[in-house]
Amino acid sequence: GELSGLFATLILWISNKNFTSGRRVFLFGFQSVNKLWEVVYESLITGFCWGLSYMFVRRGLNPDTRDKFLEKYWKDAVYGSMAGFNAGFLKAVLKNLIPREAIEDAAVSFEQRHLRIVDWLLKISPPQPPTI
Repeated sequence: GELSGLFATLILWISNKNFTSGRRVFLFGFQSVNKLWEVVYESLITGFCWGLSYMFVRRGLNPDTRDKFLEKYWKDAVYGSMAGFNAGFLKAVLKNLIPREAIEDAAVSFEQRHLRIVDWLLKISPPQPPTI
């Protein structure tokens, strides 16, 4: 359909326009395939460690949840491990794709807008009598 053609055109344009920047987009912002696999490996270890500590520390050592804890809570450990992997991987990807300067500029801009909103609210709010 039209959407798949548009998507394919976009991919070809990115890959042919500037090979190095297009390749970095396909590698989630990493410099090489080896660096990408290193981050995937570290994220897998993070998820695995989270799942083990959840099962045996949070559930197995707790007297209230110790009875048949492996049967009862294995799904929680699996889903939590996937969330740990996702958090670790996305953190590394976003750190590569979004420059630090962009975040700092956005924070300064947000702070300036926030201060203007606070000033505006203080101007429209009636003065409060002092409390003793």
